[in-house]
Amino acid sequence: MKIKKGDTVKILYGKDKGKRGPVVAVDVKKEKIVVEGLNLYKRHLKGDGKNRTSEIVTIEKPFPISKVMLVCPVCDKPTRVSLKKEGEKIIRVCKKCGKDIVEKIEKSDKAKNSEKKESTTKKKSTKGTKSKSKKE
Repeated sequence: MKIKKGDTVKILYGKDKGKRGPVVAVDVKKEKIVVEGLNLYKRHLKGDGKNRTSEIVTIEKPFPISKVMLVCPVCDKPTRVSLKKEGEKIIRVCKKCGKDIVEKIEKSDKAKNSEKKESTTKKKSTKGTKSKSKKE
């Protein structure tokens, strides 16, 4: 798939025609994407009378991939994407300006990845300490 999470896309047709927004989620199997702040619908949730209250929630529904076009971060124009292979890496290239499309990696994603690595190294097995206390 040539569109990835974090890319900016332009809507080609429909009620949000011409609008732009960043991609929040990509579903490869269904070939759909969710764009932040676009394709909004109201969902009425019924309360159960005890814990959950009745409310109207605004949700973002997915777009079909064919309905959107990637916006090149270099030339800032909607463009088609070609793939270029350099060694083992596959690089996306803008058809209009011919420059590489670099993925945007958010700082929060980097921080989450580093936290996960740290947490896995700090875990200790407690099985040995529990079995010793039971024997005493």
